[in-house]
Amino acid sequence: MACRVPISDVAKAIDRLQEDGGVIVTGFATPEEVARVNDDAAPYLEAVAKERALKGQPRGTLRCHRLFGRSQTAREKWMQQSEVSQILNHFLKTSSIPYNDQGNCTIETAPVLSSSAAMEISPGEKAQDLHRDDFIWQRTHYSDEGCYKPGSDVSMGIIVAGTETTMRNGATVFIPKSHGWDHSRRPNKDEACYAAMSVGEAFVFLGSTVHGGGTNTTEQSRVVHGFFFCRSWIRPEENQFLWWSKEEVETWSRTAQRQAGYLLGNPFLGHCDESDPVGMFRACETPAQRRGG
Repeated sequence: MACRVPISDVAKAIDRLQEDGGVIVTGFATPEEVARVNDDAAPYLEAVAKERALKGQPRGTLRCHRLFGRSQTAREKWMQQSEVSQILNHFLKTSSIPYNDQGNCTIETAPVLSSSAAMEISPGEKAQDLHRDDFIWQRTHYSDEGCYKPGSDVSMGIIVAGTETTMRNGATVFIPKSHGWDHSRRPNKDEACYAAMSVGEAFVFLGSTVHGGGTNTTEQSRVVHGFFFCRSWIRPEENQFLWWSKEEVETWSRTAQRQAGYLLGNPFLGHCDESDPVGMFRACETPAQRRGG
């Protein structure tokens, strides 16, 4: 089983991530918060299930994408915890000094949201293939005797238990220390463990860590809520900017806007007419809209 660390002990969580590639964080969310996020995702999950039933398809694994925008609790409470930012920044923050005549300008950018989704593994669903999340960026890992190189990751994931997750109902299969493996290395069965969690705990892991959803052999669905982040200078998994409306984004906190890429850390990357993307909303308004007409 993956190691457990309280969310208040950021240093220990970082140590376990560097050592194992993943850690279960306790005290991440309250049962009341989890219930609200479950309720936020439920209509979308059920809509997917109904569509599959109409097509004669099995229920399988259901996903409610865009959960960051669809759940205020997840976006403004869970993802804005200072401990979350500290852990993500430790592994994914980028700091550089660009080449210029002065040589005294440092650019620092925090990670940005790559994707988010509630995921329901239905009864009877088979295990997901083991994989590394950073494969979507075509990453190939070369290892020096299995040693992990700090700073080498481009992505991370946070999976929050919406229901109790166990080995029987599809808890995430996790291969400790696989974040240091060469691309050709494949796990043996005895190297795997399970991220079994109580409601409100979270499995935090590196994009280079080998993992996958487990088999659900029970009669109950397993629900988790996933939030995935990447370095600011690579393309996020989801093209989220086409989904969220001006009205939605303007209700978000500035920290959430920054986390989703609407406020820039690097003024040279991702700008709209040399301004933050969130400013585009204002620029696109008509004179009447600006006056409130």
